[in-house]
Amino acid sequence: MVPTWFSRYLASPSTDYTCTVAGAAIAYRRWSTPPADPSSSTRAKPGLVFVHGYGAHTHWWDFIAPAFQEDFNVIALDLSGAGDSEHRQQYSASQFAAEIMTVIDHAALISPIVVGHSFGGAMTRLAGYLHGTSLTGIVLVDSLLTKHRGSRTPPKMPRTKVRHYPTLIDGAKRFRLRPPQRCANKFILDHIAMTSLAHGRDGYYFKLDQALFSKMADEPEHDFPNSASMVSQTNCPVAMIYGEKSRFFPEDIVALVNEVIEDDLQLSIPNAEHHVFLDQPQDFIESLGILLVRIASDRS
Repeated sequence: MVPTWFSRYLASPSTDYTCTVAGAAIAYRRWSTPPADPSSSTRAKPGLVFVHGYGAHTHWWDFIAPAFQEDFNVIALDLSGAGDSEHRQQYSASQFAAEIMTVIDHAALISPIVVGHSFGGAMTRLAGYLHGTSLTGIVLVDSLLTKHRGSRTPPKMPRTKVRHYPTLIDGAKRFRLRPPQRCANKFILDHIAMTSLAHGRDGYYFKLDQALFSKMADEPEHDFPNSASMVSQTNCPVAMIYGEKSRFFPEDIVALVNEVIEDDLQLSIPNAEHHVFLDQPQDFIESLGILLVRIASDRS
């Protein structure tokens, strides 16, 4: 059975936009009406930006983002290679960070806070590290921190042939969470699965560029620090939400979080795994609301 709150958020009006970043069209969705003149309005609402994880897309936030539109101008973007954004011949972390910042500018957001889940959290972290003075803060959602900078071996290129399905239902049946985990909220998984596919000449296909990780470029010229050091060196408040049962947050990683993130800017969600806001969406909304108030207070 679909809860009333979920249906209400899905019914929230939104508008889709695109902007171009380094030759690729980047799609984003807005739930709040922008002020008539953002440059002169002193009462314009601050911005709130949601960034999806790997294998995900804007619609993962359809039942989260509307909860904040009363107090924020809320948007969610599709990183290149995902959702309705264009694919690239090559991807990089710095390019993803640029996409986040360009969408913020295109949407004319003021005092933005960026919320990123998993891989999107890593890209949000980099955006904060590179552009922290332009942000009110960032919130990392079950995005791993480490003191190590391991060498990365790109995975082999997957099969280039895109698989097509005769109907949307057939395609949606093939949807799986990445990384895999159980999720009791089938109504959420159904919504995500149905919005993960597009229709083409040969049928329905998953929008994700399946070769994204294989096409991720190393960037030795930037010499970025490890993720924990990056958080410590970021020029805006950094908050963290993680799942109490997340495989990525064992005791030693939680200890690292305690070391680099202020106590009042970190929250653990009980009975949640890595896909925190799919497992416990209402607890996530409440926890994020608490952190957004604390971030704004720290930044003021």
